[in-house]
Amino acid sequence: MVTPSCALVRNLIENWLGTLIFLDAKIYDNFPDRLRDNRMLENRHLRYFIEVARSLHVRRAAERLHIAQPALTQNIQQLESELGVELFHHESRHLRLTEAGEIFLVEAEQSLRHFDHAQKAAQRAARGEVGRLVLGFQSTAGLSVVPNLLQNFRTEFPEVEVTLIESGSTAQKRALRSGEVDIGLVYALPDAEFAYRELEPESLVIALPEDHPLAAKDSVALAELAQEVFILSSNSAAEVLRHAVMTECADAGFQPKRVQEITTVQTALGLVSARFGVSILPASVQVLIRRGVTLRPIRDSRIQVGLTFLWMKDNRSPVLANLVKCL
Repeated sequence: MVTPSCALVRNLIENWLGTLIFLDAKIYDNFPDRLRDNRMLENRHLRYFIEVARSLHVRRAAERLHIAQPALTQNIQQLESELGVELFHHESRHLRLTEAGEIFLVEAEQSLRHFDHAQKAAQRAARGEVGRLVLGFQSTAGLSVVPNLLQNFRTEFPEVEVTLIESGSTAQKRALRSGEVDIGLVYALPDAEFAYRELEPESLVIALPEDHPLAAKDSVALAELAQEVFILSSNSAAEVLRHAVMTECADAGFQPKRVQEITTVQTALGLVSARFGVSILPASVQVLIRRGVTLRPIRDSRIQVGLTFLWMKDNRSPVLANLVKCL
């Protein structure tokens, strides 16, 4: 068999290994034309060759690989035939790597390291330990629910990249359906295509300008606000919250005469501080300190609202499955 030049051997090896790095089965594509008819090379050929090259002894290599010696010899011969080069000099009972064999050993070891790394990365991705997740959330959820969830999730899965998108319930549902968001946290009811997890509901509080006459009271009856401008979330921003507030007002015997719609709790508190009106918000806003705003409980209120996690039923992401376990 003719021994090719060093440069030709390296070029042939690199071309061949380039098709093998991420495969642990038969190779079908990208071989040089003269190799396309024999498509039986597998990663095991590399593993077998490396073991023989390290020990320079077929019997000992076969024992370490737990295969029969004739089978190992046949695999090495197949490899040499596919490459079109001799990898070993056979000297009496001893083996010695040819120049081509020495080059091939370096490239083969690197190839298997790449493959092992890729295999482990794929397995970790399948377990949801690495990857990317997009979480949508309402502004109120950003006060405590989202920070607590992220802290727990990132402690257990630190290599998952989490992207946050703050938006209203209608926008989140649309993003869930399009695949832009993996899971949403909303004041909304789940539609048929969504899986969901409801969080514990919370009571509502009234946000008043600090110099409002009712701010001096320990609690405020909703009927006392019948003449006020109401600063409320729109239906598209938080449908469940908006419905709860309007139901509470109806139970108190009135409907707000004027409503200023907003999308975030920060905007609501800002407008209240500017004496633009009053607002009714989830009790979790009490963690915020806003100058010029006083928060009071609603007297005799029976209504509570809760955030709901939504995700598509057909989303099979292992990263998403791990996040759901943290809820």
